[in-house]
Amino acid sequence: MKNKILYLLLLLTTSVSAQLTLKGKVVDEFDNPLPFVNVVIQNTTYGTTTDDDGKFYLKTPKNRGILEISFVGFETQILKVNQKTKYLNVVLKETSNQLDEVVVVTKPKKRLKKEENPAYQILKEVWKRKRKLGLNLVDYYQYKKHAAIEIGLNNLDTVFLKSIFKENYQKDIKQVKYDSDGINYYIPVFLQEKVTKVYGNNVDSKVREDIEAEKEEGLGAQGFVFDRMSNTFQNIDIFKNNITLLQKSFVSPLSSNGFATYDYVLYDSIVKDNQKLYNIYFFPRREGDLAFQGNVWIADTNYSVKKIKMHVHKSINLNFVRGLRFEKEYEVKNDSIYLSTRNVYDGDFTLVDKNESNKGLTIKKTVTFDNYILNQPKSSEFYSQKIEKIRPDQFEKDSTYWKESEKVVDSETYSLINTVKTKKKIQNITGFINTIANGYFNTRLGIQFGPFWTIFANNEVEGFRTKLGFRTFTTKDDRFRLGGHVAYGFKDQKIKYGAEARYLLSYQPRIAVGVAYQKDYEQLGSTLLNTTQLLGTTFGTTALFNRGDNYFLSDVHKIAANFDYQIQQNLHIGFNLTHARIRSASEQNFSMNYIDEQGKLQSQITDVASDVYVSYTPGRFVYGLGVERRFGRNIFPTLILNYRKGYKGPFNGTHDYDKVQIKYNHPILLGELGLLDATIEGGKTFGTVPIGLLNPIPANQSFSLVKDTFSLLNYYDFVTDTYAATHLEHHFNGFIFNRIPLLKKLKLRSLVTFRAAYGSVSDKNRAISRSNITYNTPDKLYYEYGVGIENIGYGNLRFLRIDAIWRSDYTPPSGLKIAPSPKFAIRIGIKPGL
Repeated sequence: MKNKILYLLLLLTTSVSAQLTLKGKVVDEFDNPLPFVNVVIQNTTYGTTTDDDGKFYLKTPKNRGILEISFVGFETQILKVNQKTKYLNVVLKETSNQLDEVVVVTKPKKRLKKEENPAYQILKEVWKRKRKLGLNLVDYYQYKKHAAIEIGLNNLDTVFLKSIFKENYQKDIKQVKYDSDGINYYIPVFLQEKVTKVYGNNVDSKVREDIEAEKEEGLGAQGFVFDRMSNTFQNIDIFKNNITLLQKSFVSPLSSNGFATYDYVLYDSIVKDNQKLYNIYFFPRREGDLAFQGNVWIADTNYSVKKIKMHVHKSINLNFVRGLRFEKEYEVKNDSIYLSTRNVYDGDFTLVDKNESNKGLTIKKTVTFDNYILNQPKSSEFYSQKIEKIRPDQFEKDSTYWKESEKVVDSETYSLINTVKTKKKIQNITGFINTIANGYFNTRLGIQFGPFWTIFANNEVEGFRTKLGFRTFTTKDDRFRLGGHVAYGFKDQKIKYGAEARYLLSYQPRIAVGVAYQKDYEQLGSTLLNTTQLLGTTFGTTALFNRGDNYFLSDVHKIAANFDYQIQQNLHIGFNLTHARIRSASEQNFSMNYIDEQGKLQSQITDVASDVYVSYTPGRFVYGLGVERRFGRNIFPTLILNYRKGYKGPFNGTHDYDKVQIKYNHPILLGELGLLDATIEGGKTFGTVPIGLLNPIPANQSFSLVKDTFSLLNYYDFVTDTYAATHLEHHFNGFIFNRIPLLKKLKLRSLVTFRAAYGSVSDKNRAISRSNITYNTPDKLYYEYGVGIENIGYGNLRFLRIDAIWRSDYTPPSGLKIAPSPKFAIRIGIKPGL
């Protein structure tokens, strides 16, 4: 969603200028000077060490902060400092049980061979045991999980706060907390808590999760954006060789192949609770590799992980990301079973670059685990049952429950959110986030207008086209939603329109119905499979810039209905009924004529049809419980099956036919090699039908990249009744360019693409056609291949992609006075994030 919070960050990005000079001396309890003591401003790169006399001098552009003074074997001192701080006399006390000591460990200048590295022997023992440790060692388990997700604005100065609180500034500022660096301020705007009970059965490999309670506070009700942002961090399993984060595959520091990616340093060993712990630091071998930097504490008896702290290395460029930090803590039971106790995920997002003075957005997720019960089984049926959330208020609890529960979020945070959510400036900012995320402008009338990216378009039939869409919207969980649009072409001077109403009949089972009416133009040659969308949404009528001529639009007058039944999460079966009158939108340039069974020439198709479809998307994140839902950008496979039946006779239908289609997409993470996004699809139409009911291979005459289309085909270059196609994209995520000295500094990433189509059309379908398009089929396999560069931009703004694409030779259809498609082209894409 990085591109979708672009304008929010534009509003927030400013700089603060100040300067802080710190002087002082560090001694022990006996007043002996301590040399080489670490003196750092928390969560910044500003720091120094004391000299032989224990003195230090530190200059930073910050005007306040939290100072950490630490030394091995001594307790860490934490001090708040500001411009009024003159001179610091610091006394450090000795300790023998200090786990969280702050030390500065740098990447080794000389890389040791794996067998010569002292950390190797320890990590080798971890690799041996990581599949046998933890809850995998017991047959049955249960525990309680409390998750809190907080989103807020960070790095705020007093000028910004005064513009929010105005005359109440002196009173409200007392509620505002310092940011993580202790220098500027932080304001939360959205908070979500959820308490879950987890039951596991390792014997039958079953896990049941029951939500016990949840609550939400803040300015997130206008759309789905905060839900999507809240799920930026899913549970990160450090014991897997690869960790999926923001749709990218990072190498885990505990990977059995970690030495190919990381440099490890065994810093020291300490004793905590009568247990010896090894402290191992890890660093990416190469800048830009998808890897982490941090340290891990490992117990010496069973080689279990006690704690790990890591962050994404600053050399890695992720759109809008200034920093990502993670902490995970474990406890060990019976000398062999390690159990998670606390996870913290922290993301810091800015617009332009990683400059620490810029304002930004914070996403923080804290998860605690407790009440573990081991090897106390329940009935086998229990683990197969599930309590699903079907209503927005299903797991709401009163204030008494939350007062008695473990405090993951303090009450002051909720109090502050209740204060700031009434402030107009905060409302405008969060409203703008939702507008950028979903494309709709909010009004106070319960109606939204948009999406704004389809307002303007251009084609040869309509000329310049403008379109205004709308929808009703009270909350993201509305059971009823009415939407539609009005469009106008300045060349044909015609008004087009469409409207669709949807209603959620039942929460459990989840059943939704919809009806739609449309009188608009569609580009039927740009898509092969459409299941649940009742209104035409093909990009062929929404592109502003195109190559060649685009006269090949269809005038579609349609009434449609949909019934969608959720069998289980992410598994749907549905039914569509459609009555559509289809004819050419420009008959002098694009003929859809055909001969009917009586031998008469016809120019209009009346398509009366029903569809039965199955959609399966295992692992997909789903947001919202209303009739309209949104989906996360996580990695999951998609399988769609569709059977369409056309009827002749009822309601003046002109054709009997059957159409079967299948489409399967599967993004595959390949570790260091990147991500392969693979799609295959195929279909066949049985019966004799004209061009408006056949399957044109999807072309793309715009100058942008569009998923699952062929950029070097013209619309209707290939017309089929039987087809198969594949689309393959491999994103290397820096695997190649990070190994080239000059290129790795540019932080670019490479990719390759391959697309192919094969198809045919029957002699009967050729025989009835009187279209000016000669049916041409890819019976010798048509393909396009390309290479591309992505992550193009400046600083954190790197969402552009450029592809160079070539195609195979083919003979374009005859009879059309249009330029043939190019054999080579450059295309531009925008890759969304989060």
